[in-house]
Amino acid sequence: MVETRAQHRRRVASLTWNKVESNQDVFQDVLSRLPVRSIRSFKTVNRYWHASVSNKHFATIHLAQSRKKPSYIACPRVDKAMKLYLLKPGKFNYRHHATVDPPGRSADHHMHMIASFNGLVCCINQLYDEHEVDYQIWICNPSTEETLLLPQGRPSVWTEPSIGVAYGPDISEYKIFRIFCVGKRNAGKGDYLYECEVYSSSTGAWRSIGPVLHLPMYVCFSPHRSDHVFAGGKIYWLVSLEDPAGIMLSVDMEENFEVMELPYYSTDLRDEDRITVATYLINLGGSPSLVVLHADYFDVWEWKEASWVFVIADEFDFMDFAEIVLFMTSSEKEILFVTDSHLWTYHLDTRKWKKRGRPPTRFTNPAIFPFTQSLLPCNGGVRLAGK
Repeated sequence: MVETRAQHRRRVASLTWNKVESNQDVFQDVLSRLPVRSIRSFKTVNRYWHASVSNKHFATIHLAQSRKKPSYIACPRVDKAMKLYLLKPGKFNYRHHATVDPPGRSADHHMHMIASFNGLVCCINQLYDEHEVDYQIWICNPSTEETLLLPQGRPSVWTEPSIGVAYGPDISEYKIFRIFCVGKRNAGKGDYLYECEVYSSSTGAWRSIGPVLHLPMYVCFSPHRSDHVFAGGKIYWLVSLEDPAGIMLSVDMEENFEVMELPYYSTDLRDEDRITVATYLINLGGSPSLVVLHADYFDVWEWKEASWVFVIADEFDFMDFAEIVLFMTSSEKEILFVTDSHLWTYHLDTRKWKKRGRPPTRFTNPAIFPFTQSLLPCNGGVRLAGK
């Protein structure tokens, strides 16, 4: 029987694919370029396909491919269930990605997204009783729709805890630092004692690491104390903006705390021209940086070689008192300003502003972070096999 041209093409394609499939490195490389949801469906093809995409090696190379196509993940409006959207840099079109409403969530209060790392997001959900203000802490993978509720930490009295997320070069490793109030040093006085405990993805449990001197502060327009940035292997929190300079608190993956001063502004300046309550922490190319908002302009400072380096001062393109900055994040040299009705980007090299699109609904306590899709389980990869 004579083989038709179509049959010939199918036979050659089948032989070629069989060669690809038989070489696992090539096979995994091909699949690693596909979206997470496509890869998840491949797990049902056969045992070989399931094993090929369910190990740490594949999760690592897939994450590396995903990082070539970075995006932002946005929760424009805080609510009990979190509606998350993906925004591609450049276009900033909102595309619904997932709705996070895990079973077991404290249903009386809203969820807040406070960090994004390796395709996972960390969310907090408030808990209240008469003397304690605390959070449920969730790790979620919006792409796989997996969620993980962390064990409850020690009680925090009188004030809600501060939470920061750190992650190591090994994709399976992350740590959650939780600073909380254990009470007053002396009864009747406002001298509070603070301690820190850390949750490790490698152990799945909290461990106390002792007292700390400071509790991170509220940041302007933020509903909680967990505004932080992870950069250069450390978590940074703002602690105080009081004169003369104010301070920040940092902790590294080895659980070492450090206190540092904020940039110095002369006391001869007007209050609105010094460090203000509208000060934001961002990550600029791997370095912790400050964006200080003034009445009609802003300053950018970068932490380099154990000192603050002044980067730029420029005017707002939108500060007409009709738009207020509610959130801020960054990606490489681009700073993303979130007002109550728009997104604005500012590029540090070109010093140019761009007005971006409106959210699906008006911004209310928004959260936006750099994001890349991944297959990592919420426990950080503990269930993944070696290669």
